[in-house]
Amino acid sequence: MNDRAIVYRQKYKIPDEWGTAVNVQSMVFGNMGDDCATGVAFTRDPATGENVFYGEYLVNAQGEDVVAGVRTPKPVAERRKTQSSARHFKELEKVRKTLEKNFGDVQDFEFTIEKKKLYMLQTRNGKRTAIAYVKIAQRHGEGRPDVAGACHSLRRSGGAQPAAATPIFDRP
Repeated sequence: MNDRAIVYRQKYKIPDEWGTAVNVQSMVFGNMGDDCATGVAFTRDPATGENVFYGEYLVNAQGEDVVAGVRTPKPVAERRKTQSSARHFKELEKVRKTLEKNFGDVQDFEFTIEKKKLYMLQTRNGKRTAIAYVKIAQRHGEGRPDVAGACHSLRRSGGAQPAAATPIFDRP
């Protein structure tokens, strides 16, 4: 152990017999053929707050391909239409609901399908418009946060707060 590790363990009272933690990771590849894909999605539409599956994916691609603009991704909802992809869409739909329920907030997540197997790569609280914050708060009957919770989220978001106070007018 180096000096920094020793001081850290002393500071936080971590005994030597606890050993050292290790994370073991494996790469997954969405670019190994037509039975592979990668994508990014939100548990709700980040622009409107509607409770719909919102996201994009590419077949036979890696994550950076989705965001780089080299190829045009397809909406995740289209995966429901093809028989070969319907199973993955159902899995993703289940994951979408689980993530939002467990984290108590809209989630932005990344996934890869390698040789017909779904892998969840990461998730984080999703950024969204001020309108979406308000709409999600109004859906507290779905088990979503109340208005006070949404206001707290709005304050943490910084840029969305002023937009929430901007009047919206219907156009004729």
